[in-house]
Parts: sequence; structure tokens; C-alpha cells
Amino acid sequence: MKNYIRLLLLLASANFYGHDLQNCGLDNNPILTDEEAAFLNAYFDEEDVDGFDFKGKKVLIVTGSEGSRIEPKAEYFRDIKQRLQQAGLPIASLPIPLTQMEKIQSGGYDAVITHWVNEPLTKEKRKNIIARLASGIWETFNN
Repeated sequence: MKNYIRLLLLLASANFYGHDLQNCGLDNNPILTDEEAAFLNAYFDEEDVDGFDFKGKKVLIVTGSEGSRIEPKAEYFRDIKQRLQQAGLPIASLPIPLTQMEKIQSGGYDAVITHWVNEPLTKEKRKNIIARLASGIWETFNN
């Protein structure tokens, strides 16, 4: 009986996420489309986003064990789709809204999203990401 309930919950979550993912990750523009924003608003728990709304936001997706690499938006959404289709589970990801000062320093980014980052994004790592964006060390992926 437990497995039956688990299976039903798994299928329900896969269908919910799958429906919203159809038009997500079609480009690498860091500014989210309405579909991508709606998906991420539903995907992350309220406590993860603390009232942050992804609509119209510019996001940077970082990956790697320490969050030291930029990941193209298309790859990020492709990984979410594959994970939900294959395992019915969400990926390890966390949104980190930036402060107004960080947004200015980063060149207009509203948030950083971690993807399969093993270590927490400390204040120091966050500062490093902002500094790398500000200095142009990291080129962003556009279309």
C-alpha cells in the first residue's frame, strides 16, 4: 500500500512539473520567460524563495561542487526535465535572491540559482560570484 501511494505521488508530481516544463529552457538568455518564471515559482518551496518572484528576472545558474561554473539555462532546464522523467524527483537546486547592491554590482542579475552544488554558497563565495560577473571574468550565455 505504501508503494502504491508513493507511486501516485510520484506520477502526480511528474505530470505537474512536466506540463510547465514544455516551453522552458529553449534559449540561454539569462532573463526568464514567463513560462520559466511560472515553473520556478512553483518548483521551489516558499521557504526557499522567501517571497521572491521569478517573473521577468535575470538569473545566473551556477554548478560544480563549489558553484564555480556557470551553467547555460537550457542545460539547467534539460536536467530538470530528465530528472523528473527518469526518477520523478527534483534536482538539487536552490535560488539565492540578490540584494539591490549585488544586483547593481553583478550587471543586473536578480538571483543566483545553484545546481548540484555540494557546498553551501557562503557569503564569501557569493561575493566571489558577484566580483567575477562585475569584472567580466565570466561571460554570460546569451541565445
